[in-house]
Amino acid sequence: MKNFYTEEGWNEILKEQEKVLRYDTFDRRQALELGLMIAEIAEKKYHGAVAVRIVEDETDIFAYKMEGATLEADWWMTNKLAASRLTGMSSLRALTASRAGELEPVWKAREENFFVCGGCIPVLMKDGSRPYSYVMVSGMEHWDDHQVIADAMASQLGVEICEIKKGMLSNS
Repeated sequence: MKNFYTEEGWNEILKEQEKVLRYDTFDRRQALELGLMIAEIAEKKYHGAVAVRIVEDETDIFAYKMEGATLEADWWMTNKLAASRLTGMSSLRALTASRAGELEPVWKAREENFFVCGGCIPVLMKDGSRPYSYVMVSGMEHWDDHQVIADAMASQLGVEICEIKKGMLSNS
């Protein structure tokens, strides 16, 4: 498996994001709004071209590839989704939690089927009991793939979150 970049402080930030980014309800209209918001934020804030997919059960309820997004983005998103489903958390937190010794890397037996890196966040119910759906992004650095989803979810929910970004520890 590729050795994906992380920083020590990310694990705690990601845990907090997952506590705050929870929905009372999440319907198809909200999925449409969230998907379009992700594309807009990716373009304006991150200056990236991404593919976005939102999956409910086994059904794509939103899919969009910005101009410049690659065809292999689907492959990346599918494997990020597998990691998130397996661990019950964002694909990036699965990576940081395993590096912190909090999560057994159960994907190691078939790691070609799981990408434990940023880019898939479950849309969790308010009580955290189960996800309504999963949101995936591919096309930028993996931590930005994660954060663009988190930014859009925070905006949609009207909440503030801490961000993860490369070099954040050196800027403290």
